[in-house]
Amino acid sequence: MHAAIRWVPLAALLAAAPMGAASAAPKPAEPFPLFIARDVAGQKQSTATFRGAPTLVLAITDRGAGDAMRAWFEGAQKRAPTVRLKGLISIDVPSFVSDDFVRARARETIPKTRWHDNLLDTHLGIAQVLSLPESDVPWAFVLDAQGRIVAAAHAKADAQAASAVWKSLEAVM
Repeated sequence: MHAAIRWVPLAALLAAAPMGAASAAPKPAEPFPLFIARDVAGQKQSTATFRGAPTLVLAITDRGAGDAMRAWFEGAQKRAPTVRLKGLISIDVPSFVSDDFVRARARETIPKTRWHDNLLDTHLGIAQVLSLPESDVPWAFVLDAQGRIVAAAHAKADAQAASAVWKSLEAVM
């Protein structure tokens, strides 16, 4: 049995979500959705911890998007070195692949100091809560200290669409 995400509110959120909500990713001025998921180390974390300081949240929904996510993190460290960085890895893996195996593989590529900053699920649960379809391109969300989305983009870090995120990130710092 997989222990990817065990949320009390998850079932309610998924049941209440309209069927056509697949492209309704969170938008600027909205609060970032609250949920609980396990991080790369296997510990439960809440997105409520994303509040309190400006934060760049990067979400990927495809195993092949890891390098693109890393490019966002590297760009943020250069442009706004004091911003908090959070990752959401929500991928679909075959049922015979254990969550522990996926977490172990993630720990091989994510620095140990960042394990608790990256939430991971292997059944697209986080993606469903955020209404993010599978894509090899990351989503980037700039949050203010209150957890509201200031800017969002579905783009690679060097794409034109990313410029609004970079400008907003620098503005909230």
